[in-house]
Parts: sequence; C-alpha cells; structure tokens
Amino acid sequence: MTAEIITIGDEILIGQIIDTNSAWLASELDKIGVSIIKIISISDKSEAIFNALENSGADLILLTGGLGPTADDITKPVLAEFFETRLVHNKTAFENMQNFVLQRGMKLNKGNKEQALLPENCTVIPNKYGTATAMMFQKAGKRFISMPGVPFEMKNIFTEEILPIIKENYTLDTVIHKNIPVFGVPESVLAERLVDFEKMMPENLNLAYLPSPERVLLRLSIAGNDKNLLNSIIKEKNKELKNILGNDIFASENIFLEELVGKKLKKAGQTVSTAESCTGGNIAKLITSISGSSEYFEGGVVAYSNRIKNEILGVKELTLMDFGAVSKETVEEMAVGIMKLYGSDYGIAVSGIAGPGGASPGKPVGTVWIAVASKNKLISEKYSFGNLRDVTVRRASATALNMLRKILSHKTSRRP
Repeated sequence: MTAEIITIGDEILIGQIIDTNSAWLASELDKIGVSIIKIISISDKSEAIFNALENSGADLILLTGGLGPTADDITKPVLAEFFETRLVHNKTAFENMQNFVLQRGMKLNKGNKEQALLPENCTVIPNKYGTATAMMFQKAGKRFISMPGVPFEMKNIFTEEILPIIKENYTLDTVIHKNIPVFGVPESVLAERLVDFEKMMPENLNLAYLPSPERVLLRLSIAGNDKNLLNSIIKEKNKELKNILGNDIFASENIFLEELVGKKLKKAGQTVSTAESCTGGNIAKLITSISGSSEYFEGGVVAYSNRIKNEILGVKELTLMDFGAVSKETVEEMAVGIMKLYGSDYGIAVSGIAGPGGASPGKPVGTVWIAVASKNKLISEKYSFGNLRDVTVRRASATALNMLRKILSHKTSRRP
C-alpha cells in the first residue's frame, strides 16, 4: 500500500514554520507498513491544491492545512471542486464545533460557523481538539483524507480516527528497520566497503546511508508478510555488517556517541570533564543533553584564550610559545589539566581553528587537535575537518567522544 502526504500553507514555503506534520505522519505510516511515495508542500492557492490532488498517484492521500476560519483557508472549496460537489452546512460538524467552543467558555463567531460548511459528499471525521473538521473522500480507487494543520490536532485525529480506518481497509505488510550507527568512516568509503554486501542482499531488503557530521547511520529495511522470516533476514544481515565494519559500528542501537559514552561511564562508575577551545562548550552540551549525565559529568572549561589554558588548565607557557595553542602538546596538557582540576577519571581536550579566520602556515582552517586522558592513558590525534565552522565544531565534538569511547572499550591507549 502506498501513500502521499500533502502539506498546505505559504508559511511553510517561505520558511516561517517547519513542516513537522509530514515527518510525523511518515514515521507513523511507516510503522504500520505503508510505503510513502511522495511528500510535498504547496501554497494556499486553489490551483496548487487542485493540481496536487489531480496528480496524486498513491492509494492514500493525506492532506494537512487550510481548514481554519480565516480567508486564506481555502482547502474545502478546492476539495468540493475536485470531488464535483458543493459546500453545504454539515450538522454533525456544526454540533462538534459548537460543543468544543462552548465547553471552553467561548462563543461561535462567523468564521467558526463557516467551518461547518463541508463538501456534501465527504465522510466527516470528528475533531475533539479543535474547530476544523477532518474529511474523507474516495475517487478513482484512491482515498483522500484532509486534516487540520495544527500539529496536536492532526496527531490526535490521525491516531484516534484515521489509523483504525487504514488498518480496517488495507492489507498492510510488516516493515522492519534496523539502524546501525557508524563513526569515522565517510559515506563514500562505506559504500565502497559494502559493494559486495549490497550485491548479495535479498530483493526486499534495502540499505540506506544517512550521513551527518556526528555519524553515518546505516538503515536496513525489509517488508513482507512473514514477520519471523523478516526478523531472521535482518538479524543475519546485521551480523554480516558487523563482520565487515567491526569497531566502526559504535552501538547496537540507534543512538549518538554522547549517549553511548554516558552509558559506559555510568556502568563503570567513572566520570569525565572537558576542556574546550574551538568547540566552545559543545562537547559539554552534548554530554549534558542526556538525562542522568550528572552522575558521570563533573564539569567543563571553555578555554578560548591562552591565558585560561595556562592559568586554569595548567598548560605551560613554554608549551604555548613553542608549539602554539593548536598542537599535540597543548591539548595533551589541557586534557591532563582538566582531569586534575575536576578530579575526574577522564579528561577531554580540544583545540583547533574552526574558521573562517585564524589560519596560519601549516595550520589551515579546520585543523583540530583532540586529546583524551585518564590516570594511565593519554591519546591525541590531529584532524582536518574542512572550512565550514559549524561542521568543524560538530565533527570535532563527535570525534572527541569517539576517542573516549575507544578508551572505554580498551581499544587504544598510550601512557603519558
């Protein structure tokens, strides 16, 4: 079974709001085995709405938006035109709307009353959370459902009213996804390493690459009507990926490095602290974004100036003079210094040139040194993350967490 999602509103097209409705609907439909073949956002113009309906090619078309009480809400007149009917006063819609308004101590206004005008041939889908009525139509073997664009109204209507309709009227496949997070391997390199794997995949199995500065998420997806068989295939292919990629796969679930590192620290009863220059506190922000991080995160210092590196973190003046702030020697002393300052089991330190300025001979924009220290280990690495400031900060932060992960996993070590 296939579906399309159409979101209506100029506010989406001009970037005034983000279309969260489509993402949520797509996720919910995917859970029940519905294949999304198109997601589009269109303007509050009759022609745009009509053309989107006319060019739809899925079994189920879901629309959100344009059902409010204002002049720019024109979805209903277009629906009436498309389904060759007229707008009439709908008693059920009016009573539902009246009850909703009166229960909140308000009065129906002219705009609300006009919301009870619906296409004559629609099936009314009640909205207990607002004044806009959802509607269902059928034409040429397709089912069209129009919902209000207010997210909490749409979500409740879909969950309570529309999901049962879908499950009752369509034969749905079982869909299984397995998400595999990878770090430290570019998407293009991953694709090369997995050429033979992809050639040997069953026809109903799909492998997707979802890259970001923090990781590449591999997603295995499979659909069919035999759940046990599907699970068996996913399990086998996941094992094959682990054999190919090894420790580049950093978790067995869909999480980010900050959550994984937090779990490992918590399990070991150990703590970490951070000393950051070019990342400006982003590593500490990532760590503390996880609930319960107070159990393993002691604190951090944003040491942008050499004075703070020296006076607070204990980096020697001679080190800064001889090697500079962006150097192996400096970040190693920063990592040891922050660990001693907070009395933590591990110290993370980052110093680099995020750009766009600040480059020097031999140290171009994107150059970052990262160190991780413990009582008996110290590792440091130099990286080049490119010339985009935000990407450099994000990649450096994730790389620092990955280096800590490796120490926690006993994969790499060096005595200071």
